[in-house]
Amino acid sequence: MALTNEEKGLIEEALGVYLQVISRQIAPAQVQQLAQIAQNIVQKLDSVGSGGGKQGNKPNGISDEWYKNVCLSCDKLSPGGCTDKVTEKYPGKCDPILHYEREKILKKK
Repeated sequence: MALTNEEKGLIEEALGVYLQVISRQIAPAQVQQLAQIAQNIVQKLDSVGSGGGKQGNKPNGISDEWYKNVCLSCDKLSPGGCTDKVTEKYPGKCDPILHYEREKILKKK
């Protein structure tokens, strides 16, 4: 089950309050590191719980379109992301995505 907008907003607000409180107690460099981690968490909130029953994080460099139309039905998707070595090195260059893009082009013609 995906997070609602209210839930996402609450998490984002809680992280902001946490950063305000912690900034009074630790060095600015550490606050900056925590702020970066918090920003990464907020960016990942849209993918929490999505996937129609199949768990797997969207690999780096993969568009939302590819993830939705290709990766979620691919057997190489794991909870940690894509296990395909080609995708790891060259995002979007795996066979399923290349076939998807070719089909898309052929449908336009």
